[in-house]
Amino acid sequence: MNAPSVQIPAARREREKQERRAAIMAAAEQVIIDRGFAAASIDGIARAAGLAAGTVYLYFPNREALFQELLCSKVRLLNASVAAEMAGGRAFPGTLKAVILAMLRHFEEHRGFFEIFVRERLELSRGASRTEGVFAEMEAGTGVMARWLRESQKAGVIRGGDPGMMAVALRGLVFQFTRDWLRSGTKGRLTKFAPFITEFFMKGAGA
Repeated sequence: MNAPSVQIPAARREREKQERRAAIMAAAEQVIIDRGFAAASIDGIARAAGLAAGTVYLYFPNREALFQELLCSKVRLLNASVAAEMAGGRAFPGTLKAVILAMLRHFEEHRGFFEIFVRERLELSRGASRTEGVFAEMEAGTGVMARWLRESQKAGVIRGGDPGMMAVALRGLVFQFTRDWLRSGTKGRLTKFAPFITEFFMKGAGA
């Protein structure tokens, strides 16, 4: 008599799938930090995750797709942190400072990953067909920031102008300070620049 087959609930299968995917991405991040993008391989990532290389390929078709999804996840985390600060209900100056601090803290917390971009002189514009997802996430974050700035303009808190360009300028300021900090070897706290960036943007926005 055949033993009855064991049916794994769909919810459990999905949970296990997501956990395995998260384990692969965590292993990929550590391998990238330890070895750099150029030296990181699917085989090495699989070993770090305690999985067979074939299992990794079930989730990601190639190394580039895995790296891009990892970068997308970092941008999504950044966007979520910024959006949470914008929804805090504070006056504009307080929200602006909180937004800038959230961005700077994000790069501090993930400094090991972003240092690779400086070390290997990587640019998101290379291989644009492979980075569409990353750019889409960045544009989504800029769009949320632009809507917040537009509402602040309507309330008369800051001067008029293209809120989209203002959002790009604000993110650009933060990114430039972050790049310089990473190039310096992450000396000191990145968040120490928050007051200057806040004041600089406030003056430019006519707040």
